[in-house]
Amino acid sequence: MYQAHKQRLSLLSPYQKDTFVALLIMVITAAAQLTLPEIANYYIDGHAPTTLLDPFHLWIMAFIMIFALLSALRFYLFESLGIKVITRFRTSLHKALLNKPSSYFDEINAAELTSRINADTHMLKDVLTTSAALFLRSALIVCGCIIMMLSISYLLSAVLLLLIPIFVYATKLLTNKIESLAEYEQDALAKTNKVAFDNLNCHTLIKLYNWFDSSQHRYEGANKTYMSYAYKTIYSISTFQGFFNLLIYSCLISMLILGSHQIAKGQLSIGELTSFVLYLGMAFTSLNTLSGFWAEWCQSIGATKYLFELESMQPRNASAQPRIISIEDIQFKDVSFAYPNKAQQTVLFELNCKIKKGQKNVIAGPSGSGKSTIAKLLLGYYSPTSGKILVGDNVLDEQGFINLRQQTAYVEQEPLFMSLSILDNLLPEAMGTPSEQQMQKVVQACKQANAHDFIMTLPDGYNTHMGDRGNLLSGGQKQRLAIARALLKEPEMVILDEFTSALDAANRQGIEDALNNLLKNKTVLVISHQQSHIEHADNLITL
Repeated sequence: MYQAHKQRLSLLSPYQKDTFVALLIMVITAAAQLTLPEIANYYIDGHAPTTLLDPFHLWIMAFIMIFALLSALRFYLFESLGIKVITRFRTSLHKALLNKPSSYFDEINAAELTSRINADTHMLKDVLTTSAALFLRSALIVCGCIIMMLSISYLLSAVLLLLIPIFVYATKLLTNKIESLAEYEQDALAKTNKVAFDNLNCHTLIKLYNWFDSSQHRYEGANKTYMSYAYKTIYSISTFQGFFNLLIYSCLISMLILGSHQIAKGQLSIGELTSFVLYLGMAFTSLNTLSGFWAEWCQSIGATKYLFELESMQPRNASAQPRIISIEDIQFKDVSFAYPNKAQQTVLFELNCKIKKGQKNVIAGPSGSGKSTIAKLLLGYYSPTSGKILVGDNVLDEQGFINLRQQTAYVEQEPLFMSLSILDNLLPEAMGTPSEQQMQKVVQACKQANAHDFIMTLPDGYNTHMGDRGNLLSGGQKQRLAIARALLKEPEMVILDEFTSALDAANRQGIEDALNNLLKNKTVLVISHQQSHIEHADNLITL
């Protein structure tokens, strides 16, 4: 438990100066707030000046204005700190995810994961900064109120101090209950987003097979599960709040009874009792804030446990500059492989083959024989279960795969594109504002890929948005853009994975014509079952 608290608080360490300034302002406002009951006591007992425009009254008004301004500044500082902290944490999470192996993404749902990141980090932001600031401020006020109340009346203060152990015990019970419920609640919420994503992503399938009722039932079921955990969490917190309010008002009535008795005996003035009650109200309000924060904090620990586990397991940085090696003959030596989520199903068994440098290498075989799996192993998306892959005489390790990927272009049957413009998909490093030289390279690559003409017929040309996964373009158009993207990379090796199998004859010929510019003087790996590709192979690998 201690480690979980320390882990979350460590997010503030890069912003120590910002945190110190915000805490300093918070201490000043807390101290200022503690003087307000004393000011009330001063006026009620008739010690204040009698003239309306006395400088004392003006000083009090100035004090109140400064207090209000500092309170606003405190809120702004903590909110801005929260934005900085969580933005940095989200960036770190995103980096960790980008460097995850492909096997990780086979086992998770992207919609569920992004939902967890957005919802859980937002919760953490509020708890770690704004709520934490209120917690510290409330703790200072409680301590200050106790000291001030003791200075007014030991008898009244003793009654209050008897209630503190009860409050601490109840808070401990709440902590244990909420932390476990929060993790289940966030998991259930992420599941509802997953179901919604699946339903919306497959809306055409639902319409085709009339799956409206079953799809809606799945979503309603996921929501019911979430609601059951959410209700349990709310029930635990509300039960504690009810018990806490019982303590507050029982104590307040007891204070008034004892206080009026002391006033009757001349042991306490009306102003002092008023001041004491104000301090008592401040103390209880602050205690309520403390309990509320602790419930939120424990809830956030359960909810964000998954994210911290994810962020702490960062693999080697795949964007690091690799050592440059030239591509030689590539050899698969006794390579066996099974996908991690299907460990009992062997896809490749003791494969031995050679991809020859500068030649057109074709991998042929029936569907399911592992043709595309070879490409995934070659690019380092997965690691062989046994055996090794060599470039020349060098066994490919993690750094070797990084280097190989940076010298390889991959054109697949259904090219992947981001929901960006054509230009941003071809040249993401330009961030939408390419230099004149960069734009010339993009246009040249598109002309070589026979893509420039159709791009210029689009409403916004190269700035045309491609839609989700490029779905606003046809299959042939996406293939041409994939070839243009490969040309821009200027690779030493090109992998073509069933790149024309989904196209008609006219489109297929246009794509193959465009590829002539890409494949000159390159090591080529073609994955295909088409006879025309097999016949023109320099090196045929049959599975």
